[in-house]
Amino acid sequence: MKQRKQLARFGLSGGFMFTNITTLVAACSMISCASLAVGSDDKRPSSGNDSPLTRGNGAGPNGSNSGSNTGNDEDRDHGLGGERWQDRIPRQPMWFISAGTANRSSNVHPEDNSRGLAVWWRGENAVDELVRRMHNGYDNGARWFFINRPMGTPGNTEVPGASWLTMDANKRDDLPMKLSKELLDEFAEPVHVVWFIGSEMSDPREYAGRTPNRASDFYELGKNDTWEQLVGSRVTLGGWISTGASGIAFDASSPLDERQHFIDLFEQLNGAPFNLGIYGEAYPLMYSNNRSTRDGHGTPILDVDAIESMPWIGTTNYIDGRWPEGGQSDSFPLDEDLTRMFVWFERSNLGYGNDNQRIDLVNGYMDRGLIPITRDPVMFREALNRMNPSYSRAGSDSGESNSSGQQARTTRGQRSSANTSSRSRTQRTARSATPKKSSVKIVPSQTLPDRYQHIPAASDTE
Repeated sequence: MKQRKQLARFGLSGGFMFTNITTLVAACSMISCASLAVGSDDKRPSSGNDSPLTRGNGAGPNGSNSGSNTGNDEDRDHGLGGERWQDRIPRQPMWFISAGTANRSSNVHPEDNSRGLAVWWRGENAVDELVRRMHNGYDNGARWFFINRPMGTPGNTEVPGASWLTMDANKRDDLPMKLSKELLDEFAEPVHVVWFIGSEMSDPREYAGRTPNRASDFYELGKNDTWEQLVGSRVTLGGWISTGASGIAFDASSPLDERQHFIDLFEQLNGAPFNLGIYGEAYPLMYSNNRSTRDGHGTPILDVDAIESMPWIGTTNYIDGRWPEGGQSDSFPLDEDLTRMFVWFERSNLGYGNDNQRIDLVNGYMDRGLIPITRDPVMFREALNRMNPSYSRAGSDSGESNSSGQQARTTRGQRSSANTSSRSRTQRTARSATPKKSSVKIVPSQTLPDRYQHIPAASDTE
């Protein structure tokens, strides 16, 4: 396995290099946030109560008078404390907002068709519309938001890691300024944003993502082996941190020779002062002789060390193609205390059936220990309700069906407890036999660069 790749190239320890990255990202973030204290009309320094950095009147959403300045001395707890990383990544569903929809034929700001941006994410009011959609999710109970590909995709490469400097200047100005105002003044409770971007880039200003014939030109975000990598990582990570984000999710970050880099990056950035979550995409699997290891049921085996080291995300298509619903697997159900594994409902809501079917579906994934990412109010509310100790399944016709559902979940939980120890030993044993360095880069299917977006262009208006 390619762990902590080339960190000693300059004779420095990996810990020093990553600590240096954290310090430098802090400096970059402060520089990026300087754009907060400018007027929205002429970009000159702003002052007075209208400045975005001024604490607001605490009006909060819908006139709740519960914003950041409520007239008392109590500040809101961000909820990201705790000694373990699992305590800093709560088991909360995330509200899905897609800024990149692969819409390349719109008459609305057609100059953005090449990037496949959602229609609502175009033009000078794009960030205002993002805020409106966040308030809609907030009203449905969401406090965590997962925003897909704000820089879009070229359509003929992998998802670009060069995602901050490649957005238009208006968004780079508006996101730190307007989101900070919302996060500080407008939401009654702390709201968390997780951006989904690419994992690799060649230059922070070069939009095109990685392609097989240019693979050697690219490096993972967060690398600092060279001056170019250091500056590129500073600018890109610092830009997203300047929006007040609570997390960054990296596309295709689970390959055998790359996952350790992102685990290390997570460990460095998840502590003070950022408390930033780093989320991997595509679940990390066990490999032997460059092939994924299978259990007795023929399904891939998850890398327990990796899934207990940071949070991971998989789309429903990705999960169903490897661990079909109703099938058996040694990897599921997960240990919910030690893992933060998310299931991304990437298709349009009706693509998952009627209300009752969607309720059954989200419960099925949660029975496996997965946490939903969805923009469907029905599935989202069911996920929230399920976290309540007095949970009662939505849409049930009788107490008997509620009891049956609860009994099924209890049985799965007991089976999970009984199997966790032996499964962990088996998977770790298999992992120890895995070569530490692979000559073949194992990457999830990249045949369709827009594979995460299966939503018709018409859904841009949702």
